[in-house]
Amino acid sequence: MLRPESETRRWYEDKVRQYGYDYRGLGFRTRTSQEKRFDALQRLGSFDGRRLLDVGCGFGDFLAYLIERDVHPTYTGLDICAPMITRCHQRFAVRDGIFAVGDVLEYKPHATYDYVVASGNFGLDANGARERVRPSLERMFSWCRLGVAVNFLSARAPEKAANRLYIDPCEALEWAFELTPSASIDHTYLPNDFTLLLHRAPAWLDTPAGGAE
Repeated sequence: MLRPESETRRWYEDKVRQYGYDYRGLGFRTRTSQEKRFDALQRLGSFDGRRLLDVGCGFGDFLAYLIERDVHPTYTGLDICAPMITRCHQRFAVRDGIFAVGDVLEYKPHATYDYVVASGNFGLDANGARERVRPSLERMFSWCRLGVAVNFLSARAPEKAANRLYIDPCEALEWAFELTPSASIDHTYLPNDFTLLLHRAPAWLDTPAGGAE
């Protein structure tokens, strides 16, 4: 039996061979749904000039999305699928970011990032994939200085596709609260998706003395 990361790698490599270097090769149904997930990630904070790690970066679409909006982070992209990282090297100049092949549960960063994000990284219901979600979230949060944003397919979706991993948003929020008291979910942008937002420093610590509580 394949390990979950090996099954995931093979699934995405098959998608790339079938659809090429576009959103379908990443398992998204439409370009619009991919960008709505990116919009939700941006609610974490301002990425411009920040050290940003994109876990499961795919073809670097989130980096392209940011550059198109004149947002320029110090970017690192990580993906388990080597053909995707090869595409990133072809697509972007060295000044735009660096890219590496690796598994989130084995990756050893050389420095702390300001923000860590993951979009569509947990979408495939491979054997053992569900058990990897919490430890992956814990590792991503340990690498961040300011916050983490991750989107998931929602168990509250009115319709579910085969072979996809759906996460209960309430359960995900409980996981987040085990890591930080400042966490939220955004379940407003698509019927089948939500984004989990974790902040290292609670916003209320910035409340001026004498402010409302």
